[in-house]
Amino acid sequence: MRIAAHRGTRLHAPENSRAALVSAYTAGADVLEFDVQLTKDGALVLSHDGTTDRVTGHAGKIIDQSLEDLKKLDWSETFEPRNSPGFHYFTDPKRMLAPLTFPAVLEALPDDVELLLELKHDSSETTGQRDKFVRTALEGLRLHGAVERTVVYSKDPENLKLARGLEPALLVAAFDFTKSPAEQLELLRSTKADGLVTDLESVLINGQLTNFGTQLKAFCGEKNLKVGAILYPSRTPGIFTKTEYEALRQHEFVWSVSTDSMIDVLGFVRQAGPKIETSFSGEKVDRENFALGYAKANEFVNVFQKDGIHVDITKYDRDFPPLPDNPLERKVQELETKLLYTAKDWPYYSGGGVGYVPGIRGDFSAEVEYAVKVVGQATTLEMAVLNVDPGAHMGHPPKSFRDKDSFYDPHGAPPYVGVEHDEDDGYRINWNLGSEYDSNQYGRPVGDGRTPRGARLRLDRRGPYFAAYYREAVDGAGAALGPHDWVCVGVVRNDSLNPVLYLRCVGKRWRQESETNPDEFMPILANHFVFKKLTITRKSFRNR
Repeated sequence: MRIAAHRGTRLHAPENSRAALVSAYTAGADVLEFDVQLTKDGALVLSHDGTTDRVTGHAGKIIDQSLEDLKKLDWSETFEPRNSPGFHYFTDPKRMLAPLTFPAVLEALPDDVELLLELKHDSSETTGQRDKFVRTALEGLRLHGAVERTVVYSKDPENLKLARGLEPALLVAAFDFTKSPAEQLELLRSTKADGLVTDLESVLINGQLTNFGTQLKAFCGEKNLKVGAILYPSRTPGIFTKTEYEALRQHEFVWSVSTDSMIDVLGFVRQAGPKIETSFSGEKVDRENFALGYAKANEFVNVFQKDGIHVDITKYDRDFPPLPDNPLERKVQELETKLLYTAKDWPYYSGGGVGYVPGIRGDFSAEVEYAVKVVGQATTLEMAVLNVDPGAHMGHPPKSFRDKDSFYDPHGAPPYVGVEHDEDDGYRINWNLGSEYDSNQYGRPVGDGRTPRGARLRLDRRGPYFAAYYREAVDGAGAALGPHDWVCVGVVRNDSLNPVLYLRCVGKRWRQESETNPDEFMPILANHFVFKKLTITRKSFRNR
């Protein structure tokens, strides 16, 4: 029995978004379910609803709007994690989430995951666009070689009839929740579909098959259907229980069961691998598993363990000499500055943290709790994984250039993937696909970055795909700010990372030009970072 992610992991990211779908995969989904609608100008976009009202907060039918019209709306506008009223995915009004197009999602998703695609009836029943709608969807599946790993369903049976006629090898499933169980069985017979999409509760109650469930099982066996039952919990949120999972997995006629959160069901549907947990209690570093180190070789930072890993960065008390009037002296000072940039060894640039020495083999989830004294431009922290190991443990502040290691530099030692509290902008995923420091890339900041002084970060890996999250932000007094559930802040594919990766938790400060006046600089901030409660869990994506 497969586990399907309903519109992605929609409780942790805006539904039908790239973040929701890829993070569902990294969390262990076998099947990614999403919906497509036809736009006025013939494009296909991912949307469950035929209107933009619920998701964007702006009224309008998708079939009556062009793709460019839809891109002017924020498709994350109404996304709200559980128990987190008032949360905004993007706090900057200039940032918006555009609708995901069908070609873009087929390009972005892994090749080893099955797809459950709903051709929405809103785009075909009364629009006169059925032929264009179905043909466009099939063209996309063919182009990306996805026909054989896709099951298509629709409330409009004519969509299925047309799709099967155009692509005889395509697997299709009948669907209409508004019909009674008897009518759904008749729909399955009349459409000659490979399976039926129906609600979990009509098939299973208290761990036992209902009459309808028994009849559906018998029909699937009699006709030797290639798919069978595709089940959705009808409650909100749509998450099945461990009892339901254990009961359903005994029945071969059940092709899949869906969930709104892969994270919620992961513990009982997937096998966990080796796990390491530490709170970094006491003052003695566990040298077998962890090493401390420094990003730069200067006296302004001290990294130590004291019921947590502390990165203490003191005030920068040196002057920046003005440029001399003498042309020769000015040229010498400019050359000296350029050499500092070449060596990346600025005295005002300080940072460091902790690295996991043994490395992480294969797929994993990593979580860490952090606190920071100051948030502002030119100061940041991250949890990231990279190819190189942490190197020698540094039990004292740096005394020479030999005592620094780019492993402990946020964004250093590429390639890497990480999750970070980005200055005072928000939370985001960051990555580097190559080996040059200046080729770092970043997702757009999510959530409030100015108020939090702590939170919990999470990073998931499945093959070359990564997903970054945060939750439980707190202010400077420790008061809860939310969100009170995991929020995916970005996903990325990075094929340049090895099967074994090394994790770091690090923070830093640097000198940054003013956004309004490049000839001026932001204040160089003293800061203090603390990392606690680190958990690394290796994962197996085999069913239990």
